[in-house]
Amino acid sequence: MSRTSGLHKRTGPGMLGAVDIPWNPDFSLDRDHFRGLIRRLQTLGANRLYIMGTAGEGYAMSDARFREVVDVFVEEMSGSGIEAQVGVISLSMDQIVERLEYAHGRGIRSFQISLPSWGALGDAEMMGFFKTVCGRFPDSEFLHYNLARTKRILTGGDYRRILDEVPNLVASKQSSADMNRVRDWMIQAPEMQHFMLETCFAYACQYGECSLLCSMHGAFPRLTREYFGAGRNGDLVRALEIAEKFRRHGEGLFGHLKRPMIDGAYDKLLVWLTDPTFPIRLLPPYEGFTGQEAKISLEYYRNHRGEA
Repeated sequence: MSRTSGLHKRTGPGMLGAVDIPWNPDFSLDRDHFRGLIRRLQTLGANRLYIMGTAGEGYAMSDARFREVVDVFVEEMSGSGIEAQVGVISLSMDQIVERLEYAHGRGIRSFQISLPSWGALGDAEMMGFFKTVCGRFPDSEFLHYNLARTKRILTGGDYRRILDEVPNLVASKQSSADMNRVRDWMIQAPEMQHFMLETCFAYACQYGECSLLCSMHGAFPRLTREYFGAGRNGDLVRALEIAEKFRRHGEGLFGHLKRPMIDGAYDKLLVWLTDPTFPIRLLPPYEGFTGQEAKISLEYYRNHRGEA
């Protein structure tokens, strides 16, 4: 087994948590709930919080909404000691750069980016994207969100080529449970900090230092902290036990659903489980949980929140 823990990482380890964005009935930003959620998440152990990945509906933002959300986020994160990261998702590279410039002007230096998804990028297009976008902001760090919706999942070999030319690509966000892919990322791109979802974090820890993309830390904060600690300390037996707990919780919370939904639906429900006043509506045209679907999830959570 190859381990990479002795190698220098481009950025430090930690727990990365998403901040979901609540909307009023007219789909304006619900600032009070947004501020309240940010403040609560700051107390749960994550050392990095981000907005506007798929959970935060970054794919559905108008420019005006994007600016308003960034403004409130920056205000609430100021002085917290927790790294604030802004995600940008768009079909247009020009729009990606423009939104990055706005957040950069507000003091953000940590960004999450995804490949444009209208068509799968070829090798030269992929390299051009990272060199252009990351190169525009040499004082900032970039995390790549490696998701299938962009029509190209980057391999370890892809990252290896990019890293040799883009010094401020420092991290990735991975949600795949494919063990071959996880091993490939860890072995071929060891200087990146790979943030792994609960399903694959324990496995990835076998290959060296990695970090936790903590999708359930709002609902299960203690268990999330214990999971990250076990992985960091090399207690892989305990880490694998907790990974199985998270698998069971995911099945218990969402296994009754009979239709596919966009990512933000699941993430907003996780917030609602601990705060039933939090709005779970999504920006149109996407639809979230029905009242009955949410009720089933809540019943499971009430029966298992002792593990939180």
